[in-house]
Amino acid sequence: MGAGRATAVVNLHREGPLLPATLRSLLLARETAAAQGHQVEILAVADRPDAPTLAALERFRGDIDRVLHVDHGDLGAARAEGIAAASHDWVFLHDGDDLYSSNWYLVFFEALAAGRIDPRTVWHTEIFARFGDILDLRRIIDSRDPRFHPLFLAAEWYYSNKCVLHRSLIAEFPLPRNSLRTGLGNEDWAWSCDTIHGGVRHSPLPGTVCFYRVKPAAQSLGLTPGMIHGPSRLFAPENVAALTRARAAAGGPRAFADGLTPMADPRIGAEPLPPWFWQEVDRQGAFESLITEFHRLGRRERRLPLPNLNWNVVTAAEAVLEGLDARPKIFLFASLDGLRAADILVDRLLAAAAAHEDGAFQPVLVVDEGGGLAAPARLAAAHGAKVISTRLLTEHFRLGEWYVRRFLMRPLVQFPGSIVLDLGSDCFAALFGQFHRTLLECMRMVRMILPDPVADPCAPALANAQRNAPAWTAHTGGPVPVTVHPAAAHAFPGPLWAPCPMPARAVAALEAAIAGRFADRPPAVAPLLLDDLLAPQVAAPLAVESLPARVRLLARSGAVERLAFAPDGGRERAVYRTAGSWVDPAWFDAAARAFDDDPRAGIALPPIHAEIAPDGRYVCRWLDLARPDLVLSGLFERLRLGVRVPVIAMLRQPLDGPLPDSAEALIRALWAAVRAGQRAAAAGETIAILRDPALYPDSGLSGAQGAPCRKGEAA
Repeated sequence: MGAGRATAVVNLHREGPLLPATLRSLLLARETAAAQGHQVEILAVADRPDAPTLAALERFRGDIDRVLHVDHGDLGAARAEGIAAASHDWVFLHDGDDLYSSNWYLVFFEALAAGRIDPRTVWHTEIFARFGDILDLRRIIDSRDPRFHPLFLAAEWYYSNKCVLHRSLIAEFPLPRNSLRTGLGNEDWAWSCDTIHGGVRHSPLPGTVCFYRVKPAAQSLGLTPGMIHGPSRLFAPENVAALTRARAAAGGPRAFADGLTPMADPRIGAEPLPPWFWQEVDRQGAFESLITEFHRLGRRERRLPLPNLNWNVVTAAEAVLEGLDARPKIFLFASLDGLRAADILVDRLLAAAAAHEDGAFQPVLVVDEGGGLAAPARLAAAHGAKVISTRLLTEHFRLGEWYVRRFLMRPLVQFPGSIVLDLGSDCFAALFGQFHRTLLECMRMVRMILPDPVADPCAPALANAQRNAPAWTAHTGGPVPVTVHPAAAHAFPGPLWAPCPMPARAVAALEAAIAGRFADRPPAVAPLLLDDLLAPQVAAPLAVESLPARVRLLARSGAVERLAFAPDGGRERAVYRTAGSWVDPAWFDAAARAFDDDPRAGIALPPIHAEIAPDGRYVCRWLDLARPDLVLSGLFERLRLGVRVPVIAMLRQPLDGPLPDSAEALIRALWAAVRAGQRAAAAGETIAILRDPALYPDSGLSGAQGAPCRKGEAA
């Protein structure tokens, strides 16, 4: 039997006193494999380790082959760098607080020598045993098992990153990153979605076990509340349709299934734990005493179940994702009970969503139906709208709360850059409470619309909005934008709220819709225009302000100013703006964070622009910064057509050459930087607005943040 060679990549961060048990476990597995002639390189990847972790690592200096210090602050990025630095193509992945059966390496090498190892398969331990805050067991199911379906991954995790793989798979399927700011993470969950969609198999190696330490959520990124795996081609509507056709052609499973079950469906009796498992409990228990707690399991728990294989999850995923097209979405959340004239109002808003920006968005209604029932076929025919009913998920598919929230998030995650509108609904309130970071960071716009003319403190819509507000402000550092009836604007005071009163046209349409609710035939009312509801009401909310304390003016040339912004504890950044360009105060910190989150970004821009059309109307636009050269070209073209646009940007490095003296020259300079390879990043959900001097005849305003200017200077 030929000798096998592999690298064990061990990711470290802040394991501290937990690390020695892991390293002793890995060293025992290496010795077991070495006794049969196999070689395992142990490579520790220390990503911003704390002092206790470094001290624990130092005790094993003579046993570890290499230590790689990296500065990512991200498990996926650190793991990828470790894989790239490995001396061998076969790589075992470990975290610094888990333990593994002493035969883990040996079983793999024996299978490799026997020709049973496929480089396009990711290999896992047969048993996944969780200990610590939780004590439970599961068998790993093969992804090619007929009882498994890829759409299970819409709601539940199946395959750990504690595995062995050929590193060519990482080049083909890069490891996703975890982001506490966006709430997108669970990199092993996301990676299994991408690899299974790409034809990669996940399979267990018999007779092996991973002892996975479950820590409190505050100490574990994988357990951080509100994290969700990001978009994947696995959940693209066209792929879901293909999987559904394949499932129908295969003739199984049966067309009707039981509701949510605690284990597999069809349920198969869990096997008793094998003797070798108890031998490993004793071996690894010598390194970590918590593992010996498995001996305390009751008779019923001493069995080895499969993970949850609930086929209703698959059917629910098909129902939620079918009918979606490739366009970004306008998600409208509504609770029909308690919303005045809900049937007419929702219909008008869906009509407006279908027409918004010349049909660039697909409307999606997410609805708590209550005492009313939506008409999905009619709404699809009239507006091209998709309807997702929470009642369907809970009553028909019988999904529990964990599943329902993740199913409601899946289309939102799958279509970043969409618009989210909430009419004070119960379903959005529950979703926002868990996933507010993802909603605020990944959507083009999130806006609450409360159309009631009276702010009733007992109304569910107002209570839901107030429940969401603290999380919103804590994340963004700014007030909550809310579109309200002018008569109720007084109930939304600053600094918590930034109310935008509905314009007269929207109020008239709303009142006509409500009046029509009680008539034999609804009146012919123009749809509520989203441009009216979403465009900032510039005259009211923008007060005269001075520049933030950490911003200072360096130079001025014509209509352009160069500023310097000093983030707390960070390096000073260069900011350029044109006269009259007001920007959300939260933008400065958000732009600085964009550079921290994306080391390749050189320019940060506010993603939402309020421009003044030649006829004096405000037009609100979202900038798709995936193609910043096209964005800047579009700004330049609109300037030539007489549109007045705000131009404000933060740069990692100042522009070369003299300070531009006009909006056109500044855009040209930014465009040249982008064409030279600079990457652009959107700075949070922030807005830049061109102040119209006609609205401030006595203010003496010149530029962003309302910086005062001398009488006689151009505004």
